[in-house]
Amino acid sequence: MIDLPESTAFLDIPHDQLNLSFTLGCGQAFRWKLDSEGWWSAPYADRVIRIKEFEDGFLWQTIPGEPDFSILSDCFRLGDDIQAIYEHLCRCDDYLAALVEKYRGLRIIRQKPEEALFSFICSAANSVCRISSGIEELSRRYGRFIAEAAGAQYYSFPEIDSLANADPSDISRIPCLYWRGGFVGDVARSIMLQSSDWLDSLRGADYQQAKAELMALRGVGEKIADCVCLFALDKDEAVPVDTHVRRVVLRLYLTDIQTKTLTSRIYNYIAETVRSKFGRYAGWAQQFLYYDELINWGSHSMNSK
Repeated sequence: MIDLPESTAFLDIPHDQLNLSFTLGCGQAFRWKLDSEGWWSAPYADRVIRIKEFEDGFLWQTIPGEPDFSILSDCFRLGDDIQAIYEHLCRCDDYLAALVEKYRGLRIIRQKPEEALFSFICSAANSVCRISSGIEELSRRYGRFIAEAAGAQYYSFPEIDSLANADPSDISRIPCLYWRGGFVGDVARSIMLQSSDWLDSLRGADYQQAKAELMALRGVGEKIADCVCLFALDKDEAVPVDTHVRRVVLRLYLTDIQTKTLTSRIYNYIAETVRSKFGRYAGWAQQFLYYDELINWGSHSMNSK
């Protein structure tokens, strides 16, 4: 029997089915922070999720209040058959099988659609560190205070109407957001014209419809739409393509193409190539490929010379 701290629960999932460093540090989300005691923390669904490795599983909290498993399960998609997903990916490609083994425990998490959308809008031509800082300040200014945990204050991501009514010049003065402030207001005002549950309702649409509706918003291109589809709307076949994904897919699967330009035609050709190879879990394959390329780009570049 484990003696747990107050308001803390134990999650009995092996680390090869959930690796926090791989999952929360692979570039799919921007608000997770790791403290000196090994706790990963982020706001989620008007709570703060805190989770850390402990023995053969994890300790976790949802603050304020007692541990709410529904929140944790929703965020980490604990209802997914992760072993079946890994097996599917491994059957499709030997190179990907090696990455699954190397980064076993990496999962796609489920973010809130509005936070994913605006986070990836702010990610254009920005580093992960700067994106995180900008989103945190945006939340502090326009979001709602949730709780203080381990000396840190946490704020919810702003409501759409708060962003729609905010002065774009004020948003643009937030360090790391700058010119993106105008897009934030424009997109928020466009969403206000839809039904109140429009973004959430896209989970029930098929992938192509969800992507098309997102791309109808000013400032939302294919990559942002695919990121929202994959990381917030459960569209596991969505394949966001950036320079890292372009590089690795051309190096491994499209060796006859030599281009450094990511036109719409090349974007879709790369995405369809990954989908045809990995099927319904192409987005998961993309994340393994992206993460490995991000970490090891220098060595890959040297080996290709």
